[in-house]
Amino acid sequence: ASMYALFRTCFTLYGTTLDMVTVGWIVIIFGLLSMFIGVTMAIPQTDIKRLMSYHAISQSGYMLLGVGVGLAVLNRPEALNTYGIAAMSGGIFHILNHAMYKGLLFLTAGALFYRVGHRDLNRMGGLAHKMRWTTIFYMIGALSISGIPPSNGFASKLLIYQSVYHFNPILAIVAMITSILTLASFTKAFYSAFMGAEIPEYQEVKEAPKSMIAGMAILAAVIIFFSLFPGLIVDWLAHPAADALINQGAYISGIMGGGG
Repeated sequence: ASMYALFRTCFTLYGTTLDMVTVGWIVIIFGLLSMFIGVTMAIPQTDIKRLMSYHAISQSGYMLLGVGVGLAVLNRPEALNTYGIAAMSGGIFHILNHAMYKGLLFLTAGALFYRVGHRDLNRMGGLAHKMRWTTIFYMIGALSISGIPPSNGFASKLLIYQSVYHFNPILAIVAMITSILTLASFTKAFYSAFMGAEIPEYQEVKEAPKSMIAGMAILAAVIIFFSLFPGLIVDWLAHPAADALINQGAYISGIMGGGG
């Protein structure tokens, strides 16, 4: 919500007064820094919650990248219609996806902490034997945040990759490399927490309480729905939101009750 509010402010208040190419590139640069710094800081983490927090920073870079490209071509109608709106739609779609998979991943981290009493991945292991549902939900969230087909994360990232590639291929390559590093990080965390032999210290560990499982299941179900019908989400939510960013007059008129 805060990310969309930032975009809304940029387009509505400053869309006609600032050099949108410059603003767009500033947003793009911040997006690249967020992606790169976030993922490189996440990889060495052994605290699972801190690892996921750094990945939240990294994923925000995709949102900034998509909307930044839209800002950069805002005054170029042909480019805007060719790939600018698609880039913004991808960024907004990624905001929605991020809310789902990041929420799910934090819930799995909370379930692990609830049962083992700490967040240190180096002290975990073999928990898939004891916490099967938590393991499954972690896998769903990890595949989604890494952009693995056919997840919803893949759908929004693909939209960003394709549109950003038309603007600047190097930016798209950086985004794809970030996804590869994200997958490596979550694979490492998965192996540390869930794989391997059962640790004697955790012989009495049980699955997370039903209330926790229910919360994770709801988010996982939304992720699966978004993964099965990404076109619907783009057409119903992401694309209209991108259009609303661009069409400032209609937005202001709607807020003011029809503009007279």
